[in-house]
Amino acid sequence: MLGVLGFFGKVPFTCSSEQVATFKDLEITHSSRYATHDVIGEKPVSEYIGPSKKEISFKMTLSAQYKSPPLLYVTVLKNMLESGESHHLCFGPEYMGKFILTGFKEDRRFFNGLGIPIVTDVSLTLIEDESTTLLSALKNLL
Repeated sequence: MLGVLGFFGKVPFTCSSEQVATFKDLEITHSSRYATHDVIGEKPVSEYIGPSKKEISFKMTLSAQYKSPPLLYVTVLKNMLESGESHHLCFGPEYMGKFILTGFKEDRRFFNGLGIPIVTDVSLTLIEDESTTLLSALKNLL
């Protein structure tokens, strides 16, 4: 049986005797936006504007040995990147919302005798899709 640990769009995170394609080094960045106003003869004054979009990054090791062929996954990721569309993101039971793949790096580590990568590390960078916030959903209803 395939153990599904989550997913990002069409990319499943799995760990079982059949397939391994897990995430690691998950980083979630929460931040706020501030405007700075200059004041003559004083230090600048900061004004809270609101929250920023969440940014998420993580890595995956793709290995043909564990039925996660690197070229297949990289092709899917390239299509997701070039589409500019947002995709659902879930880590375990935690649904994160919809995110856009803004970039990814691939480190092709090992190759077979035909020059095909059999182990590749990928690092993904995502940004929250603004249309998934509660405020945006409410605005769309009005």
